Amino acid sequence: MNASVRLGARSLIAHRRRLAGTVLSIVLGVAFLTGTMVLGDTLRANFDTLFADANAGTDAVVRSADALADPAVPGGVRAPLDAALAEKLRAVPGVSAAEGAVQGAGQLLGRNGEPVGGQGPPTWAGNWIADPQLNPYRLAEGRAPAAPGEAVINRGAAEAGNLHLGDSTVLRTPDPVRITVVGIATFGADADGMGPSTFTALTLADAQAHLTPRGSGQLSTVRLRSDSLSQRQLVDRVRPLLPAGVEALTGADATAESTADVSGRFLGLFTTLLLVFAGIALLVATFTIHNTFAIVTAQRTRENALLRALGASRRQILGTTLGEALALGLLASALGLLGGFGVAAGLKALFAALGFTLPTGGTVVKTATVLLPLLVGTLVAAGSALAPRCAPPAPRRSRPCATPPWTTPPPAGPPCCARSSARC
Repeated sequence: MNASVRLGARSLIAHRRRLAGTVLSIVLGVAFLTGTMVLGDTLRANFDTLFADANAGTDAVVRSADALADPAVPGGVRAPLDAALAEKLRAVPGVSAAEGAVQGAGQLLGRNGEPVGGQGPPTWAGNWIADPQLNPYRLAEGRAPAAPGEAVINRGAAEAGNLHLGDSTVLRTPDPVRITVVGIATFGADADGMGPSTFTALTLADAQAHLTPRGSGQLSTVRLRSDSLSQRQLVDRVRPLLPAGVEALTGADATAESTADVSGRFLGLFTTLLLVFAGIALLVATFTIHNTFAIVTAQRTRENALLRALGASRRQILGTTLGEALALGLLASALGLLGGFGVAAGLKALFAALGFTLPTGGTVVKTATVLLPLLVGTLVAAGSALAPRCAPPAPRRSRPCATPPWTTPPPAGPPCCARSSARC
């Protein structure tokens, strides 16, 4: 084994107690970083799967081309469409079904009269789409709304608001609308992975009366499906029939927009906050490592001087310190990487305990999620450890030390002259 390697290993063992805090600080920082990346990748993949399943039967979506951003409505608020457009598209050859959809802001009140959800996650309302393949929601209990005042709510809203089948409550649109819960639904096949967001589905007539401007009876979108055409072929066939300012996009593109909207509204903010915590932990680790290695370096001054006297170069001594830091950083980063999976699971359980139900699915681990935390933790350790070595030496004293008071000054004159004078 190389002498430098043996020296570095002995140094790590000798200072193991002092370095324990350094290892712990790196482990915590890397664990937060890994957990954030794992949870972010997992949620993105689970949301992709959730929306793909919910919109699996939709081959095309027709909507207004311009959108106005609204935090309460996913995808923003778009200009309404003429209700007759759905009938027109239903008659196009190759179109198996065309259903008009109305969507707008709707605040549901719970059994206690308090708003359900909100404070960030969207709360919206719309109509229940009759065609089950075009409807992204699946009935879990009860039935679809058929009469004025009847509504279906998502399972998360029902649980948060303590609402059950047959209960009467109020939907603010913003005008208060008295509704009776006749059904409980889930988004796609998931139990209810939409978190604290809420959705209230009315009959088409009720939705047009309460959610469109001045009850104009217009539509927000038209959803299409075809049993004989591909999504792209269907879009190309209906596009020439659309009025100015109206666009058609494939179901896959609409799904991608929905998942991107969720990522921008929730996942982006969520991962940013967690990355800030990870950055703070790594910053603390940087100071801890710097201070620890500064103390170790000061304690090894004589040892390093002896090594230099025996022929070791400054590069070899610096390499020994770098090797110690790299070994320490790699070990701590590996432990933090393993701990990161526990952090991700813990964060997901915490959100579930707070009522923020997330989509179900397996954990997603990408190559970058493994390599980046290892690299960051190792480089932080190496850079922080080398700083004391690379720091300039303390300046030498600019003036000589004062003569100690107990030192007797020499006689003023040659000693021989003094002795000669004494004889005289």
